[in-house]
Amino acid sequence: MKRTRYIVLFLSAVLLGALCLNGCSLLRSNLMDRITSEDSALVTDQSNEIIRCLTEKDREGFCALFSEQARQSDTFEQEVDALFDFFRCDAYIRAGFDDLAGGGGSMESGERTEWYLHPEITYIEVLQDADDGSEEVFDRYYGANYLWQVTDEEHPEKVGLNYFEIHLLNTEEIATIGTFE
Repeated sequence: MKRTRYIVLFLSAVLLGALCLNGCSLLRSNLMDRITSEDSALVTDQSNEIIRCLTEKDREGFCALFSEQARQSDTFEQEVDALFDFFRCDAYIRAGFDDLAGGGGSMESGERTEWYLHPEITYIEVLQDADDGSEEVFDRYYGANYLWQVTDEEHPEKVGLNYFEIHLLNTEEIATIGTFE
């Protein structure tokens, strides 16, 4: 009788331990699903806004996407000017981007205290009129990637884009803003 009691207690403890371990992994899995889903929505919105600003030549809106720290750089205005000179678009066709992005940061009690993402816009297809005034039109394809500080409770001046790079696909032509830190 005593032996049966110990076996029941032992099996109960093993079952309880297994349930606790399984519950913890489910919580961790749910947290990762939530974070991935949130990141995907953030990347989609931010990439669409970047594409809109570039194709509509909205310099002011584009600059507003950058962090206060990036905008205070001595070379920020010149870098933005160079980028808008580089990105030639007379008509926007379409774009593609991956809504999953590398990133990382810090969390406390399941809440992000510091978080960054490094998304990629795989292509932006635009039309450009010929420089010689003829009726000829050219397709141009650009790719871009950016470093985006989504949140930073200790350093709010870093929240926003801190680095943006755009390149003309299949060439070595590139324009950048900011630093990749």
